[in-house]
Amino acid sequence: MNSITDYVYWYADFSFYDKPFNEVDNFVLSNLAYYSYELKKDVKVASLRRCVKGSSNDAFLNAVKRSVRFGSLQVSDYVEVFDRKKVTQFAAVKFRLTDKQYYVAFRGTDNSLVGWREDFMISYKHTAAQLRAVEYLEDVMEDGCTYIVGGHSKGGNLALYGCCYLSDGRLSQVSHIYNNDGPGLCPEVSDLNLIEKIKDRTTVFLPQFCIFGKIFAHDIPDTRIVSSFEKGINQHDVHTWGVERGKPDVVGKFTPDSKWINEVVAYWIKDISPEEREKFVGNLFDSFEGRGAKTREEAMADGLDGVEDLLKNMVESDTVKTAAKIPEKALFGDFLERLRTGKLSKLINANQLVEGIILAVIGALMLIFPNNSFILIIIILLGAIVAFQFFYTLRKLYDSKWNFEQERARVYIFVAIATVFCIILVKEQAVFIIGSLIAGCWLLVTAYRSFIAVKTREERDFTFYKKLVKTILYLIAGVFILVAPIDMLRWFVLGLGALMVLDGASSIVYSFIQANEKYSEKYANLKEKVTHHKKKG
Repeated sequence: MNSITDYVYWYADFSFYDKPFNEVDNFVLSNLAYYSYELKKDVKVASLRRCVKGSSNDAFLNAVKRSVRFGSLQVSDYVEVFDRKKVTQFAAVKFRLTDKQYYVAFRGTDNSLVGWREDFMISYKHTAAQLRAVEYLEDVMEDGCTYIVGGHSKGGNLALYGCCYLSDGRLSQVSHIYNNDGPGLCPEVSDLNLIEKIKDRTTVFLPQFCIFGKIFAHDIPDTRIVSSFEKGINQHDVHTWGVERGKPDVVGKFTPDSKWINEVVAYWIKDISPEEREKFVGNLFDSFEGRGAKTREEAMADGLDGVEDLLKNMVESDTVKTAAKIPEKALFGDFLERLRTGKLSKLINANQLVEGIILAVIGALMLIFPNNSFILIIIILLGAIVAFQFFYTLRKLYDSKWNFEQERARVYIFVAIATVFCIILVKEQAVFIIGSLIAGCWLLVTAYRSFIAVKTREERDFTFYKKLVKTILYLIAGVFILVAPIDMLRWFVLGLGALMVLDGASSIVYSFIQANEKYSEKYANLKEKVTHHKKKG
């Protein structure tokens, strides 16, 4: 397998008049958008080898500069915009291939946090870079010429977006569009009917391990998978893509690992609203930039202090539940979401009675059987998760026609969970450790949710004080179970049982109070209507 650098050497002596533009040229030119170009104020056009800026140790760039095919290209209309306040990272350049044919290349994401933030922003708004892409195409296109528009990663998204929103006259001059592993247009932001205008003149290239190009992916007929000599997410780099005999080395399928990640990401995006995405992205990047980080490496170099600040920021801003949906989707797919939106969920959400009964029953069992109830509940809970994962994995394997390689990640998850379950069945100490962790996390999360409810409630009514007391008691219980030794288990179970009985009983009582107020109000309204009707009659 060969690379785009090898291709540049092979075709070095052929101009675009000798050998017309091909799809590997698209790889090369979209990658050249990542370089800067220095054009003098009084000179609008210059050859690439004269104006490109880069390291003398860059093998790819050196090959490009020495070649007739690329080094002699006329470069014009280079634009680079970086604005931290307006969250804008945009660059584009125009290459003249022949007298009447041009390639417009949009740059992908650079190393800045501004660029990465803007990438995430396409999930909930029209970004500054997308709007500039339209303006750029309208400005640089000349009558009587044809244009190929492309880009890699974010640049591919800009190529799609720019052409979708072009005026009809200018769009007629676009002969082809290339999206090289870039995300599509967000359905909640853009009118996807615009894709219909361009899909027949668009080609999408995706690596075998594809993540970015699958986000908001469209049904583009000419979508191809290209081989790579790297592994995992490193395949996103165009330099790793395979070239054979002057053509992209196209393969038949994606690597199995990426399919599972695509599914998790798709479920996660589907499950959170644009407003939640905006809040999540804002808090994530505000945490990094608040510590002075300006690049991706600087953000990752903060170590434990950076992680601590990130978690603190996300918890305080209540975006932790958005992030928590990622492992949920990895374990359960869309099962829990369907459960939350199903008939059972509507019943529970409509009335606190069911929740109160469940809490009261479990609490009563803990009070009656303090020695065994805690362990039994943990075993039943984990057993249910293992059973679910077993049947869920079987279903996924069946859907994939027993392709174990494709479902490898899901099988590993099931094996890990089943192993933990087997350990707690045979080792009492393991039951206590894992059970304490589960119970402690549940109690602390419940305390946190109650605290948020208290913080956001303006009325000082029964619900306010109930949530306040619940916050304090569940917080104490959660900390206690995480630090208490095993010989304190009996007392913890008795205390937690009493707490759950009281919590459940209060929920039951309050549910009847709510129901009574609801029906009293309904009766009063009905009585008023009848009285009004009689008077009118």
